[in-house]
Amino acid sequence: MFNLLKQGIMKRVFNFKTMLAIAVSVMLTNGLIAQTHPGTTIPGTPANLATEYAASTVQGTTYMVEGASVPLFAMPDGYYHPNYDAAAGVYTLTDGFTWDWEEATLNITFSNDGVDDNYTVATAGAGTAGSYTVHVEEVAPPAWGGCSDAGQDLAVVVVVTPASTLGGNAALEYCDGDAGIPIVMNQTISDGWQEYDVVWRLQIHTLDNVGAIDFYYDDETGANPQAAQYYAEDYPTTAPNRFAASGVHDIMTVGSFEVINSQSTVYTYELISINDQALRFGDFIALGGDDTDPSAFTYNAIGEAVSVTIHPSPTTGPIYHINSGWAN
Repeated sequence: MFNLLKQGIMKRVFNFKTMLAIAVSVMLTNGLIAQTHPGTTIPGTPANLATEYAASTVQGTTYMVEGASVPLFAMPDGYYHPNYDAAAGVYTLTDGFTWDWEEATLNITFSNDGVDDNYTVATAGAGTAGSYTVHVEEVAPPAWGGCSDAGQDLAVVVVVTPASTLGGNAALEYCDGDAGIPIVMNQTISDGWQEYDVVWRLQIHTLDNVGAIDFYYDDETGANPQAAQYYAEDYPTTAPNRFAASGVHDIMTVGSFEVINSQSTVYTYELISINDQALRFGDFIALGGDDTDPSAFTYNAIGEAVSVTIHPSPTTGPIYHINSGWAN
């Protein structure tokens, strides 16, 4: 009887210890899932994050200019991070999970790598134009088995900073009616990616008979003469001229190069600076995702000018001779 009673007591103690251990384990597990920390705040506003990050999270390919940095984030697992909601601007992550970022050639480096943050800033070194693969894996902590899957890949194309040229600085002079007078003014855009914003302007003015600037004009017809300097065409950084693709683009906005008011007339085209969509991507972090002010973007300086001066042909006067009545 005593042994049976002893066995019953020991069984109850064992069961109690087992239940206690299970309870402690559950408490620890629940504690692990409840321990959270705020992840890095992603630049931009919650209202437009979905579209701002479309190129890097949906399309599978993104572009950047060599020497520039762009933001990337890996969407955390919804099961392990139930409080994370990027669309709402809530970046709460569960403790212990890390994200491993890598790029095989090391030409792209990462601000966060192997730490408990799903956000990183990728930077391409100078002179690294080419195609790369960025890889990321979310890794669970040992308490959750230390698991990770095959991860995700992102194709990254690094491009050279965009440029444009008129063929070099030049001062061209022609006589009115010369067959060689240009009929186009071509700029050639190269490198970069797409959606080029070019800052340029055209000034038209006439010269007086000592070669000084006389009046400024709207176009080759001599419309709106003004004594003060202004530009017939002007595309500043606040409203640059957009070109969808690289290549040759004619920016001649006058019908032809004409003489105005029978005076030497100077048409001066100036290419000032350029950017493209990839270069603007590099401004995302600094601007917090705000793309409403074009003048806030980074522009690559050009500094080329071509002037075309059309001189009126001199009008030959009559030949004077001795009056036929002299010494008659």
